[in-house]
Amino acid sequence: MISEKNLESIFTEHKNVKGLPGTKMENFGEDFKAFIYELNAHKDVFITHLFVGFPYNYQDKGWKNFIVKPLGFELDLEISSFYTQFSDISLRWVNLNHPSLGGKKPKSFKLYNCTTKMDVDDDNGIGKNILIKTGSQLFNKKNQVIAQPEGYNLYYFNYSHFFSGQLAFNVNKEKKEIELYRGDDYFADVSPLSMDFPTYMYKIIELNEEIVSDAAKD
Repeated sequence: MISEKNLESIFTEHKNVKGLPGTKMENFGEDFKAFIYELNAHKDVFITHLFVGFPYNYQDKGWKNFIVKPLGFELDLEISSFYTQFSDISLRWVNLNHPSLGGKKPKSFKLYNCTTKMDVDDDNGIGKNILIKTGSQLFNKKNQVIAQPEGYNLYYFNYSHFFSGQLAFNVNKEKKEIELYRGDDYFADVSPLSMDFPTYMYKIIELNEEIVSDAAKD
């Protein structure tokens, strides 16, 4: 278990931070923090990595240069609302019932920003992750989905082991809008997301036994 003092220090830059007024994501920051506290208190869970990036200023030059300029138009308000609370999120936990752990806790807790696909692939199937890409890297060419289907312009938003399908943003410059797609099998299979962005985000922080115990099944 991470100490309350450590948790508070992790969220130092996020006190009283809210998303854009009137959006469904306005209070996501506080709700995510509550999820972390609940997850941390679970008897079978040990959080090994936790990093929350600084909030973005929706109106500053950095936002315009790193997000709006490469995109070519203003980002969707609900997605913007998320990024004004966290520039990125890196969370990984293990279930202490996993066979390879033998009921023993990992030796130490450390802060680590592991928001790359390589980190997900290299964690040996023991951990579960919520890894959300840094906003400043979101529409960088290096963040484009590798070998994406023809006719798409997809960029990774997150990586995850437990949620069915990774979320990607398809940039439609003709319509000047972002379309949400989920990808399976490393995006060999792509389909429109069946829910809106806020519903997706709240689903991945919905603490339930399926999510918690899933880390013990591999």
